Order: sequence, then C-alpha cells, then structure tokens
Amino acid sequence: MFWVVAIPGFLVGALLFFVLREPKDTQGGAVLGAVPRGGGGGYLEVLKSRNIVLCMISLMCAMACIFVLGGMLPSYLVDYLKLTQDQMGFVTSALGFGGFVGQFGVPGISDKLGRKPTAILAFVGAAITVWLFMGIGATPNSLFMMLFLVSFFSLGNVALITGPIATEAAPAGLIAAAIGIVVAAGEVFGGGIAPVIGGAIAQHYGINNILWMPLVGVALGALVSLFVKESAPAKVENRARTRAAAR
Repeated sequence: MFWVVAIPGFLVGALLFFVLREPKDTQGGAVLGAVPRGGGGGYLEVLKSRNIVLCMISLMCAMACIFVLGGMLPSYLVDYLKLTQDQMGFVTSALGFGGFVGQFGVPGISDKLGRKPTAILAFVGAAITVWLFMGIGATPNSLFMMLFLVSFFSLGNVALITGPIATEAAPAGLIAAAIGIVVAAGEVFGGGIAPVIGGAIAQHYGINNILWMPLVGVALGALVSLFVKESAPAKVENRARTRAAAR
C-alpha cells in the first residue's frame, strides 16, 4: 500500500522539480512588502487572523469525521453489521467517490453562496447524513449512498476550509504559511488524536458507538463556522457596494 501511494508522489515530485518555475513575486510579497526578507516574525501574523484560527479548529472537526470513518468504518461494517468483505469494500469506496465530487463541488458552491453559509450547510449536511447512516442496517446500497453524502460534505468542507477561506484570510505574502498551519492542525488532531478517541470509544462502549465521534465532530464544526467572517470576493464586493450606496 505504501508503494501504491508513494510512487505517484515521487513521480509528481520529480516533475515539479524539473518543470515548476518559482514566480519572481511570490503572492505579490515583493510588491506589497508584507513579509520582510529573512525575518521569521512575519509568520506570527498568520495567527492574528480570526478566520485562520477558526479554520484550524473547524478543520479538526472535519478531520475527526474523515479519519475516524476511514480508519474504523470497515470494522463497524464487518463486525457490527456483519457485511461480507466485498460488501464492506463497496460501501467504504463511497468515501473516495463522495470526496472526489465534494472537493470541487462544495468550494464551487461557495463561490455563489458565500464561504460562511456553505461551510455551515456542509457541516450540517454531514451531521444529518452521519446520523442517518447510523440508522441504516446491513443494506450495502443505502449505506453507500449515505456515506457518499457524508464524504461529499466532509471532504468538500476540507477543501473549502484549507483553500478559499484560509487563502482569503492570509496576510499578503503568507498564503502558503496560512494553508500549512491550518492543514497541520487538522492533520495532527484528525490523524493522531481523533482515531485514538475513536478507538477508546470502540473499546469501552462497543464498535457500534464509534459513529458518535464523527457526528459530534461535524456538529461542532457547524458551530465554529458560525463565527467565520465572510470572505468570498463577490460577497465582499456586493456588501461594499451596498454600504457605499447607503451612504
């Protein structure tokens, strides 16, 4: 499995090394003068943005859903619902299909609807579909459809949080740093801490209760998203025009 994942990564890394050219003015930093060369203090500016901090927390919530489902759902399907290995593989494949569509679908919707309402709706959608998934019995087709929607909303929100919201909140010249710190927070919690909590739930309360962890995670994500400041360019421009007209 390592080589299945690693070999494409090595190939892409080699292509980037030989083909990609560094821009002269990365993120416009040389023009705007936002980050002094050679000075590391500028990176602390990233954490001064309210949206960046909220992105870190909300990504933890989304990752708590994705990583716990990805790591423990096979055991839930086989050990609790008594699906066969082939049925389990079919159902869990919905994580990939739903995430594929969601990672361009949800950010695309946010271009029209706005970042904040889209993030809230996606978290609420994930919470509802996880709740419905919990009530489905050993019916592979229904489980697949519901898990597809869970992944669509959850991984779609991952793309929205780490992409448009984080980049639009980043100080000039620190977009890469902003994305990096948001992703790091989500990966450390989602990949390291959340599965441990999920494992403890399974060990002490039964494998049938692991889905409470994703449900609580995305529900908290919806709550955190209520405090996000809208940053979609179209929405911000419309708001500015409205205020100008009112004056």
